[in-house]
Amino acid sequence: MTILIVLVGLLISHFATGFRHLRRFDWVGLPLMWLQGRFPEQPWLPAVALILISVVGSWLALWIATSLLGLAGALLLALAVFILTLGPRDLDRDVAVLTDSIESDAAEVQSAQKAMRLDPEAQASEGAAAVLHAGLSRWFGLLFWFVLLGITGALIYRLTRVALQLENADPAALEWLARLRLVLDWPVLALLTVSLALVNDLDRVLSAWRAQREQAPAWLITPSILDRLAASLVDDDADLGAGVVFGHQMVWRILVLWLVMLSVLLLAGWLA
Repeated sequence: MTILIVLVGLLISHFATGFRHLRRFDWVGLPLMWLQGRFPEQPWLPAVALILISVVGSWLALWIATSLLGLAGALLLALAVFILTLGPRDLDRDVAVLTDSIESDAAEVQSAQKAMRLDPEAQASEGAAAVLHAGLSRWFGLLFWFVLLGITGALIYRLTRVALQLENADPAALEWLARLRLVLDWPVLALLTVSLALVNDLDRVLSAWRAQREQAPAWLITPSILDRLAASLVDDDADLGAGVVFGHQMVWRILVLWLVMLSVLLLAGWLA
């Protein structure tokens, strides 16, 4: 049922864009900031608390949903959590705004640029990298951990991202949360690198990987690999809009590839 939940969730999220207004997890800042003030000498506590909140909260919600509606309740809960933890912004719309594919005002353009962390004077490779980074945080990271750990994994991944944006957070606590994010992103980045090699130019991806390996151990995969991959795949003479479009095409190809692989695993009986 996992692949069905993922497909339905992606379709609902794509066409029913109003769900993005419900994707608010700012409440997680309350217990984390309280722990920060109560135990300032243990900066690792917020990261541990975030994991515990996700585990206990998901188990409790699953128990309630199953008690009320049985298997249907568990499936509906999983679908709801998957939809609400995607994003929080719609990647396709942000790309459409940045490439002038739809009518938008200056405020919406600035909002999309800020969300994508993209400078208006950026180069084409930076535009492609921005889309790849957005795909990692909005789609692929969430998809990977949802498939692996269910709603618990989805909550851990999304709440970690939200917690890193908290204002007035202690730098030491943010460092621990950043470490947790790197752990969560590591397998996703490895899969994205392999996927990009399969859907695009294998030789260029291998060259970028070797260049990255010369500067860091082979096992150490950080989000910077996406910048290197984008720089190696995008033509130097392309403009920013072309780079954004290229990155958008790549994330969609990778998404289709992942969905196909999930379907194969389901048919092989390796995925429930």
